[in-house]
Amino acid sequence: MSWKKLADLPGQKVIGTYGSELWTLRDAKVWHQGRKLATADAASFEIFEHQPLIARAACSIFHARSRLPNIDRNSFRQLGIYWQDRRSIYFEYETSLKPLAGSDPLTFRDLGGGYGSDAQAAWYWGRRMKNCTRSRHLQVVPDNDLYASDGEQIYCDGKPLRGADPLRWRILNSEFSGDDQAIYYLERKLPRADPPSWQHIHGAWSRDRKHVFHMHLIEKNAVPECPDQPCAPSCGR
Repeated sequence: MSWKKLADLPGQKVIGTYGSELWTLRDAKVWHQGRKLATADAASFEIFEHQPLIARAACSIFHARSRLPNIDRNSFRQLGIYWQDRRSIYFEYETSLKPLAGSDPLTFRDLGGGYGSDAQAAWYWGRRMKNCTRSRHLQVVPDNDLYASDGEQIYCDGKPLRGADPLRWRILNSEFSGDDQAIYYLERKLPRADPPSWQHIHGAWSRDRKHVFHMHLIEKNAVPECPDQPCAPSCGR
């Protein structure tokens, strides 16, 4: 953890990305963006260095100007992109730090790539993964942390790849993946794709022996083979 006492910082202030004063000590009081925090103890007030909207004083945790009395100050700590105290796991949304409902701080794991799980549930960037029923087994795919697997399902961006076989599924490039039966563009299955003849063209374009695809959609006016420009998605238009 990297907490910095506000009183020890240069000018006793923290300047934000766009030049605003996120925090400052003035008249022995803590101020956040020009508003005084009446309940903050100035002498003990500290800022978390890498997420400066999160702060703490002798008895409390703050997110921006909001005091969070339900968070236990003494057991509060960072856990990857998540936070925890002795009661719960928390995630920092744009304007707040909120508990993950039903989370268990004793078994929670930050898996990387936004994924996290405990003994009962899994989350992706603070959003519960309702389709994941094997949270204890969830692991991020080593080659690309956009993907994860629990041994029964593959997930992309926190969403299940419907019908993907975890034993045969593989990453094809940064955006495409597939198994013996289907090809996926991110979490969307390519309709009527033929995996044995499928080829990546470039970017979000691909083809098989019958179709040309852009992302997960069939390009109806394109042809898979073209004498002058093989694989060109614009060919045949």
